[in-house]
Formats: sequence, C-alpha cells, structure tokens
Amino acid sequence: MKKLHLILLSLPVFWFEGQAMQALSAPQPCTEVNIEPTLMTKGSNPLTVTDLAEKPLLGQLGQPLGKIITISGVVRQEAFGAKASPKDVLSVEYVNNCPLAVPVTIEFNLFVTAQVAKPVLGRSFKYVGYETGGFTGTPQEAFKFVPAVATTGYRFNTSFQVLQEELDVVKTKTDLAQFNNRRVQVIGRYVSHSRPAPAITSSIDFKGNYTTAKIVLEDGTEVPIYLTYLKQSLRSPEEVKAYDGKIVKVVGQISFDRDQKLNPNQSITLTTFDGIWQYQSKF
Repeated sequence: MKKLHLILLSLPVFWFEGQAMQALSAPQPCTEVNIEPTLMTKGSNPLTVTDLAEKPLLGQLGQPLGKIITISGVVRQEAFGAKASPKDVLSVEYVNNCPLAVPVTIEFNLFVTAQVAKPVLGRSFKYVGYETGGFTGTPQEAFKFVPAVATTGYRFNTSFQVLQEELDVVKTKTDLAQFNNRRVQVIGRYVSHSRPAPAITSSIDFKGNYTTAKIVLEDGTEVPIYLTYLKQSLRSPEEVKAYDGKIVKVVGQISFDRDQKLNPNQSITLTTFDGIWQYQSKF
C-alpha cells in the first residue's frame, strides 16, 4: 500500500466572488516583545522594580526614601511650570542637624493624623518625617487614545511627609519664662468663659455672649488665647464644644504682657494661634 504524505505550504489562498478577489494571509508576528531584564541591564543599566526592593533609593535629601529623619529650614514659594501658580515648599538647610552644601527645595504633605500646624511662608521650621516618591503626570503618548487634559510631564517626583513639628514644650510657668517670645506647644486644660460682648470688640452684628478661652497649665498657671480686649480672643462655638475641659496641645507664640494698664490681670498670653489638638501623650 502506498503512503500518502500531505504537505502544507504557507501560500496565499485566493477565491473569487464575482469580480472581487480577496487574499487571506497568515497573521503578521507582533513587533512588541518583552525585553529580558538581564539584557536591559547589560545595555543601558535601567532601574528595575526588583532593584528597588533589594537596595534603598536615595532621595533629594540624600537619605533613603522612607527613612525617618529631621529636617529644618525656611518655608518658601516656588512655581512648578511656566503657567503654574506658586505654592509653598520647604527649603531644607539641615538634615539630622547636619548642614547641606546647598539648600534643597522639596514639596511636602502633612500626614493625615499629624498634629502639625500648616507651614507659613517665610517662617522657619523643624520637622520629623520621611521623604517618599512616585510617578506623577501623564505620558504624552496617552493622549493618542484619550482626549487631552491639563497635566504635567510624566516623571518621578519626591515629597516630604511631615509627621511632627519639633517645638519646645510648655507645661509650667517656669517653661513660660524660659521660652518667652518663642513659638512653642502649650500643654494644659482648655477652659472657656462666656460674658456679654465687651464694647471694644463688639459690633452691631454680634449676637450672644463673647466666649474666650485659656489654657491652664499643670501648676495652675493660666495662659489666655490672645489678650481679651482683642477680637481674635473670640473662640468659635465649634472649638469650645470640641475642647472645653479637655487636655489640649496648642501651638503658638507666647509673650509676657507689658501693657499692665489695659490688662492688669494677665501677664502671659498666646499672641499667635496656629492650631489646637486634643493632647495624646502616648499612641
């Protein structure tokens, strides 16, 4: 018996349908291929995800991303892009109390549960936190597939995550004398007091009682939040409801009142008020 061998050739197949002719050909091979990481390393030495897991990535501040460090410097403004509005940034001059050869400008975020007042332009700072990073923006080629939107170029960017502000702590009258005219954190009990609005701060539109507050330190020393004859001393109902009678941490500048004629019963006050939180000694 003769054996028949069927040989298939990769030839075009044609058929006719009226005057039309169509050719079916084999699918073209995909030109996009995955490049072996080892081959990439031999050529251009790109950074791989595995590399990031095996060795630390140093940030702008010269420390590994994610490492807890202490930085200090001045809050400044910088515009990221020709049409971008200026935004507050940290101009870092010291890292872990060591001076940098050149100040490093870096964006920042306050950790969601951090008891830290918002940085103020031109004010010096000392923060504990860590540098972190990720890719921002959109690759330009993406807009071949979707409508374009306002964005920045696709790039890796880092920022500083603020966990805590390093400030001197005031708990007694002795601390007050030591840190006069300095920005500090005052720890004590929040006590409010309501009375009819004084003429110097009242207005036609003001209704109800005028509520002020003071922080009572652990030795009984009272530190009013602003001088009582200033309208800034008026506390909001929301603040009073949240903190009255509780131990709090208040950040601001303290000073001795030298105007005894206007304020004979107050010798020490908070002259700025940057923030208030319920005090937590342990987490």
